[in-house]
Amino acid sequence: MERKIYIVRKEFDGFGGAEIVAKRFLEGFQGTFNASLIYAGCNEKDYNFLGCKGPGWFKSLSFASSVNKFLSQKPDALAFSMTRGIPGAIFRMGDGVHKCWLRRKKTGIIKKITNPNHLITPILERYSISKSKCVVPNSQLIFKELEQYYPEYKHKCEVIKNGYKQAFFQFAKLPERKTLKTEHNLSNDCLNILFCANGWERKGLIYAFKMLSVLTKITPCHLWVVGRGNHSEFAQKAEGLGIAKDISFIGPVADTASWYKMVDLFVLPTLYDPFSNSCLEALACGCPVLTTQSNGVSECLNESNGLAVKNPQDVVQGNVIKWIKEIRNLNRKLISESVKELTSENEINSYLQLLNA
Repeated sequence: MERKIYIVRKEFDGFGGAEIVAKRFLEGFQGTFNASLIYAGCNEKDYNFLGCKGPGWFKSLSFASSVNKFLSQKPDALAFSMTRGIPGAIFRMGDGVHKCWLRRKKTGIIKKITNPNHLITPILERYSISKSKCVVPNSQLIFKELEQYYPEYKHKCEVIKNGYKQAFFQFAKLPERKTLKTEHNLSNDCLNILFCANGWERKGLIYAFKMLSVLTKITPCHLWVVGRGNHSEFAQKAEGLGIAKDISFIGPVADTASWYKMVDLFVLPTLYDPFSNSCLEALACGCPVLTTQSNGVSECLNESNGLAVKNPQDVVQGNVIKWIKEIRNLNRKLISESVKELTSENEINSYLQLLNA
């Protein structure tokens, strides 16, 4: 009889990167385990999980409380937690360390002590880390942050980087790229740059705009913005920078792989990203990546497949602009091969080894 495992992720609307990862774990664990996904608002055998009502801090507390109560009644089941406040056989730290996010966001002391979320989240985080059998950061970036803030639990940490689905994210030869460009009305006469993310402020869209405002003075280029964000606010910012005509807002798309294959460059000047799935998937499709050192995927970058700047605002520096101008000279097949080991199959197998142990 297959052992039961519960994958726990509070937010689950099917669009965000973490939600997609939760689905991947659900599919990957089935066959070895009897796997189920728990999320806020769902029902598991007549047990209703809380976490959908109230302010953010209350949702986190109520969800954690309801899940922990449920799991306490399932002593033979395993928990694979992706959510602070819920310990398990494995606690996957795909959201990073909250205090490091506040530091990068330059959150002041007043906001820290007056926002209940900033007080409660570190408590929930420590609870998951201290009570879980194994803690898995998905990059060396997050492992080092764990060493800094939770040194006493370093011994239970093991880094497992994100994986991508090989069936969807593959190198595209020139004829396929040309066909896709024609279908999506992308011009061959300019540099096509892609920004694909939800939460445009944290992911650094404004810095992509500033980079574009410099680039357009040097070479024809166009920025394609995919994902969910405040369209009207950022459209105004584009107008203010005089680059509105050089930007297209696409909204969420189901087939991101086609975009990674088409464009010349993927840009994500993020403030903080433990390990960006979109950057990894872009690389798998042969698309070079420009991101920051605050993104765990920067550990996969080198001179042949991308560039990681220290801070988001550095994407406008002269050496970066010069690099972008020559971006089409990079070998896209080599870019794709640079992450060939980071498949979802290898990622799932690494987790299964931990769980079976």
